[in-house]
Amino acid sequence: MPLGSKPNQEFLKFISEENVKRQKDEDGNNISKEKNLENLELILNLERNYPGMFIKVMSNFDDAKSYRESLDEKGKPIKLSWEDALKKFYLSNKYVGITKENEDIAQIFGGKGLSQEVFDKANKLRQKARGANVPEHILGEPLREETILESIERIKRQTEEELASGREMIEELYDKQFTYEWLSKNDPHNAIMGLFCSCCGTITSQHYGKDIARSSVIAPDVQNLVVRNSKGDIISKGTMYVNKDRGYGVINDFELNEKYRHHEGDKGRYNVEETSPEEEDREMIFKAFQRGLRAFIKEYDRQNPNKPLQQINIGMGYNRLKKQVERFRRATSNLTVPSEYSFKDAMKYEQYILYQKVEKQIENGGYDR
Repeated sequence: MPLGSKPNQEFLKFISEENVKRQKDEDGNNISKEKNLENLELILNLERNYPGMFIKVMSNFDDAKSYRESLDEKGKPIKLSWEDALKKFYLSNKYVGITKENEDIAQIFGGKGLSQEVFDKANKLRQKARGANVPEHILGEPLREETILESIERIKRQTEEELASGREMIEELYDKQFTYEWLSKNDPHNAIMGLFCSCCGTITSQHYGKDIARSSVIAPDVQNLVVRNSKGDIISKGTMYVNKDRGYGVINDFELNEKYRHHEGDKGRYNVEETSPEEEDREMIFKAFQRGLRAFIKEYDRQNPNKPLQQINIGMGYNRLKKQVERFRRATSNLTVPSEYSFKDAMKYEQYILYQKVEKQIENGGYDR
């Protein structure tokens, strides 16, 4: 209590009122009761967010109490709760002589329950300083560090602004559970790729896979595009032949490690829901192949501006990602591959067009590819 103040009996009664909470059993019988000083707890809780609330209410309880009688938005008389009334009273300015120039003083001083005399002295002191043209800052400009709440608000705003790009980043990281690599022809995996992709593509195979493995090592126009899982293990591949003279490429098929062939019915087709984890894995593997192809095309065209790639097809014979490939358009005529490379899945069966360069005429008379 401020020195010299007299206790308001009504206020003392207000904070001393007991509230009884009774607890009942399943049959509705009273089993215990708890007493607490609800009004005192209310005003002490408000003090945490409204410093000076206790002193202001104690010193001006009659005024504070009057704020319970109010009007709603339509002008109808209503009775506010004690909490709302005390907040409204706390934020009110009761000083005489409040202007736009000193309303900040009134707000802070009023929140502390300070007298009119203190408000007047502070107001006169500010007027004196302004009359003497005393600069507000020695440096001529404000210099302050933001509070933790201001920092939180700033970060919140920045986060909301960057939320869209943040979502894109998360999606990118999610997709990169599988990553592509155009495998170096000197990499020993080429010779025994079938061991990693559960196919016959090894140099000791009894099937045509031995010719594909051999080509991926010694043929200058053949290279393996592989996909690795999050551990870095090769789990899928596509062997591509590039015809530089005619500007096209052919991928034999997409092979897939048996660990990712869950519920495989026919070769490359799966009896499983599209939303299943297994199908989601195969979808992300296919996306990795797509990213690898886009990167290859971009760099190839940069190096060969006069003969860029016009089209890339893929075979469907033993393709382990048939459903994904069939989203693309089927080729009306198959692109050819040297017979010694044994691209039987692309030569014996139909091909689908994974990439085709299209030129669109633009306004200035040129073409946009």
